[in-house]
Amino acid sequence: MYITSVYNDIVKEVLSLQNKKFRDELDLFVVEGKKQINEIPVDWNIKYLIAVNNFENKIPNNDKIYFVSDKIFKKISSTVSPQGIMAVVKKKKFDINEIINVKDGLFVVLDCLQDPGNLGTIIRSAAAFGVNGIFISKNSADMYSSKVIRSAMGTIFKVPIITECDIKEILKILKNKNITVYSLDIAAQNYISEMIFKNSSAIIIGNEANGIEKNIMDMADKRIKIKMVENINSLNASVACSVALYEISKQKL
Repeated sequence: MYITSVYNDIVKEVLSLQNKKFRDELDLFVVEGKKQINEIPVDWNIKYLIAVNNFENKIPNNDKIYFVSDKIFKKISSTVSPQGIMAVVKKKKFDINEIINVKDGLFVVLDCLQDPGNLGTIIRSAAAFGVNGIFISKNSADMYSSKVIRSAMGTIFKVPIITECDIKEILKILKNKNITVYSLDIAAQNYISEMIFKNSSAIIIGNEANGIEKNIMDMADKRIKIKMVENINSLNASVACSVALYEISKQKL
């Protein structure tokens, strides 16, 4: 089907999905680019595809595809240099009890992580180091925003993720399942590289500027930090998380 007007309902819907309010109301989000679309597993529901009229690459299999002009595509795209194809995808719901029901699991808990680039990078690192689940607090960046989707490079489909979490409740559930909860804290006494991570583990990563909230920090079983040279006392949140996951995964992978 060909769409020729910017006032078409499909065009209006895609434009609305640039706003978190409508992503939440419609339970939909946009994935751009053929490579990222090809990363979408079959158990995720692609509502429809949109491609430019002269799209030359092979189009991923889907019953519903709409073709538009370059002008319309640029209008609905959130990238500077659009690749000419996008997918509107249904959000997928995960059950925490199913996620944590694994042996020797590894989980990431994100407390007020507000930078989309950091969130996307953490998701990408989590996929690389075998994380079994990610829990994102209510006041964090939206994982379905275009910036997060781009920086995650398709890995949002590789790791079960639950958003809009009450972190206290998540930690209670984890601890009730005998999952050891660690907080990444520059003031900790224990270096992560010297720890032995037995059984299932979860690591809390805090806000880029303020770290982990005290009431959340107090719920951790142990505080850990990354060994760095003297006079350096901080790392970018996504870098710190990636280093921590690497150290832990060496004992689990």
